[in-house]
Amino acid sequence: MTFNDEFEGTLLDTGKWSTAYRWGRKNPPELQYYAPDAFELQNGILRIRAERRQMAGLDYTSGLIATHNNYTFTYGYVETRARIPAGKGFWPAFWLLSDNPSSSNEIDVMENLGHEPRRVYATLHYDGPSGDVVLVSHDYVGPDFSAAFHTFGMRWDPSAVIWYVDGVERFRVTDHVPQKPMYLIANLAVGGEWPGNPDSSTVFPAYFDIDYVRVYQSK
Repeated sequence: MTFNDEFEGTLLDTGKWSTAYRWGRKNPPELQYYAPDAFELQNGILRIRAERRQMAGLDYTSGLIATHNNYTFTYGYVETRARIPAGKGFWPAFWLLSDNPSSSNEIDVMENLGHEPRRVYATLHYDGPSGDVVLVSHDYVGPDFSAAFHTFGMRWDPSAVIWYVDGVERFRVTDHVPQKPMYLIANLAVGGEWPGNPDSSTVFPAYFDIDYVRVYQSK
């Protein structure tokens, strides 16, 4: 294990995690401001909290944790145990982003659209031949991922990226595999083009609960 956080204690470990993207705390067209106080730690669980709260000109706040200032890696096995929120407009994700800002390499270990709590997505993004961003994606329909904790894992080696849900392989790709360092991100977005915006049925506050984040690499 080369990186882990079990989220014990009462405060987020800012020696491991940043609470904003490299470019800031906003990510248009999403509707949330990534506030530095959008976290609760309870009984070994990190709770990323989204709420209707105006801040920095936006109507919602939520949370993001990222390791770009503290930890990057190339190849390994990544896993989180988490419970997602259900509700229109929520977009929880656990993912890797290239340490090179000019690269579009991205591996989404798990993404979900809150109005479909039984469906999770696994996606690889890479640089296309004409400078565009190309993605290869797969969705998996399982139990209600908002009702209990589940594990979401990804194995990355030089020849393949393999995704797992609850320890079972669900998807793999063998082309355009990233070969350079990446860092970890977990966040709960609100709104945007893909999930759509919250509506009258959306309940706030909502929580993306994370039991642990772990990275393993071969010696």
